[in-house]
Amino acid sequence: MTLRAVSIVSCVAGLACAAQHTARTSDLLFASPAAELAREHAPDLYEQAQAAWAKAEGGQRRKDDQEAADDQRTEARLWLTAAVAEAERVQLDRRRAELQREEERWAKQLARDQEASAVVARDISRYEARAVALDEAERLSALSDRPTISDATLDAILTRVRLNLALAEALGANDEQLRSLRERAEVTARRRPHSARDAEALLWKTEALIGEVRAQWPGPRPGASTELVETALVTGFAADRVGTGVLVRSERFFTSGGNVSSATVRRFHGLLAAFPHGPVACQVAVPELRSRAWARRVALLVERLRRMDDPGRVSTGMVVTRSLSAGAVQCTFAAYRGL
Repeated sequence: MTLRAVSIVSCVAGLACAAQHTARTSDLLFASPAAELAREHAPDLYEQAQAAWAKAEGGQRRKDDQEAADDQRTEARLWLTAAVAEAERVQLDRRRAELQREEERWAKQLARDQEASAVVARDISRYEARAVALDEAERLSALSDRPTISDATLDAILTRVRLNLALAEALGANDEQLRSLRERAEVTARRRPHSARDAEALLWKTEALIGEVRAQWPGPRPGASTELVETALVTGFAADRVGTGVLVRSERFFTSGGNVSSATVRRFHGLLAAFPHGPVACQVAVPELRSRAWARRVALLVERLRRMDDPGRVSTGMVVTRSLSAGAVQCTFAAYRGL
């Protein structure tokens, strides 16, 4: 083979090798994971890189200026580099947005958890205090006209007083309304008097303060029925939520001798003052409707119940029923139905 022929063959082989090298370079350049991300997240820049590389390959096949083809390949690499950088930026922005959304979600969850924890803490405190008060509710109910109370009963009353003052403040009572009662509670706690009447009077004044704040509302707020039941329980009444409202019951409105119990009436007046909305319908269980003795007793009870700021709020009648013992009284607070 002559030297010229060898040169021609070598030249052809060299062009083929160059073409194969260019194809391999293209495969490596555009098939990399980074290029795939660029194609997905920065398609415009990726297409610019592919177009520049296609021009370089076209020039290579047409045997154009090699330097121009190299420039176009360099341009393609630069476009691809820009596409990869843009893809990384897009990914970072998306990840940052995801992290921000996740942070906001966790912040909201934390706020909900903290709110739930606060509610649970309040509930625990309330029910712990309620448990203490319930332990003494029977003693409080049995005070009747006893002149003195035990230390345990006084502690129960003071616990209830403090809870009432905290509730009154939360509901919007002002400092002037709270100050005198707080001072009185502190003096009572320090001096530890054993007067049943004085201790009860302090308790009913705090209940009345809550009632004054509630009376400014157009009607009972959600949850009021639960508060009414709890207050009734800790002051010695039985209470339940029923379809017609909140039903409050007691068998202590009359003494064993048939007289009206002043202590029970005072407690009921305190309950009425604390929950001031709507009419209250009371029924007195009697053995028979024509009993003159029970008619006289009920009349005395009606007269005592009317000794309040709104005497027409409470209506009282007699009922014959086997579900209640004679002399038991049940009163329905209709305005607190379904709350």
